[in-house]
Amino acid sequence: MQGDPRQVPYDMRPHRDAVHAWFSLSYSNYAVLPRTLLQSMPDEWQKRFVELLEELHTEFAHVEQADGYEVTAGSWLYANECSSAQLKAAGVKIVETDDEDGTDDETCYVNRDGDEIDGHQYVFVPGTEPIPHYSRGRTYVPPASVLKTLRIEPGE
Repeated sequence: MQGDPRQVPYDMRPHRDAVHAWFSLSYSNYAVLPRTLLQSMPDEWQKRFVELLEELHTEFAHVEQADGYEVTAGSWLYANECSSAQLKAAGVKIVETDDEDGTDDETCYVNRDGDEIDGHQYVFVPGTEPIPHYSRGRTYVPPASVLKTLRIEPGE
């Protein structure tokens, strides 16, 4: 049971500004955090992070949630800027149609749901994951603060 939000007085609700602002103008419904990077943060930071996750879990234990999610690395690209291989990976098909007067072919894109989309719409093209696998906690990616302390430029 989730509870009826109308029963909670407005002044008891969070203003939602911090998290909403963090997501910026994206339409993302979820934050995906790479485990390898989380495990590479300092121990005290990890402890605080886990405490916040546990608090979140406790506060919303009454809300039905999915058992898991499938996350895919990739890029959002405009349909009309994708190669044929990228369109295929994104599940987008090109259908050539005649212009209204029948003189020109017009490019039409159809997504995996069968919906016609504009060439200037973003499509998700699956790609390779740039962050290494966490490897049971053994993988370490030095945070920028560690590199700075050691006077190492990122990418060296």
